[in-house]
Amino acid sequence: MSFLELKDLKTHFPVKGGGLISKTVETIKAVDGVSLSIEKGEILGLVGESGCGKSTLSRTVMQLQPATGGQVILDGEELTALQKDEVRQRRLDFQMIFQDPYASLNPRMTIFSTLAEAICQRHPNLKKDPSLSDKVTELMATVGLDSKHMRKYPHEFSGGQRQRIAIARALAPEPKLVIADEPVSALDVSIQSQILNLLIDLRDKLDLTMIFISHDLSVVRYIADNIAVMFSGKIVEYGEADEVFLSPKHDYTKKLLAAIPHLKAQATT
Repeated sequence: MSFLELKDLKTHFPVKGGGLISKTVETIKAVDGVSLSIEKGEILGLVGESGCGKSTLSRTVMQLQPATGGQVILDGEELTALQKDEVRQRRLDFQMIFQDPYASLNPRMTIFSTLAEAICQRHPNLKKDPSLSDKVTELMATVGLDSKHMRKYPHEFSGGQRQRIAIARALAPEPKLVIADEPVSALDVSIQSQILNLLIDLRDKLDLTMIFISHDLSVVRYIADNIAVMFSGKIVEYGEADEVFLSPKHDYTKKLLAAIPHLKAQATT
């Protein structure tokens, strides 16, 4: 059995159509029968255009959005069969890095408070232990941050630094699976490469399994072992990163690749 398995996963949303007085109900199939297997320590790149269902899939795996059908099985346990209180306890093992770190961090909490709270979810006995400060220091060092800034607030950091804080918070409960939902799309290109390299290093150092979501195939090729291409709620192509990039089979994948900007040398006259 693979570390993470999605079996015929569906997430549908009923919506009214045809005007204010119409009783017609339509169904938006945001995730429509997705089946995937991810091995321990693998980085899966999930790509597709905006609105294709990538974020809904990630939220369904995280159990933030109830599945309409199918199964999510993590390390042998079916998450979709758990009660809400059981999911809350189990969620220590799977964490999420959101696209906008400024929106996902509490502006009223210092970085120390943010990380300490997350650490204590796994280790509640550390709440009043002096060693908690050392744990926060170690965690900040892991993501390349200086612990002398731990008493600062999110608005006092740059975008790249805030994303490192968000990564540290995701790592604090010592998860086995991390879902990164477009974590570099809002960052400058130079900062993007730093965050991508950090995620790769963390995967190797902590033996993490990761789903990396993006609409940018070139970014995904850099970080991912395998790539799944999503279109209209379905996985339309799957394979090793280089194979998908160099020999795409599906027309939609070919269109995504064609949309990647290329610098062309301009002839001088």
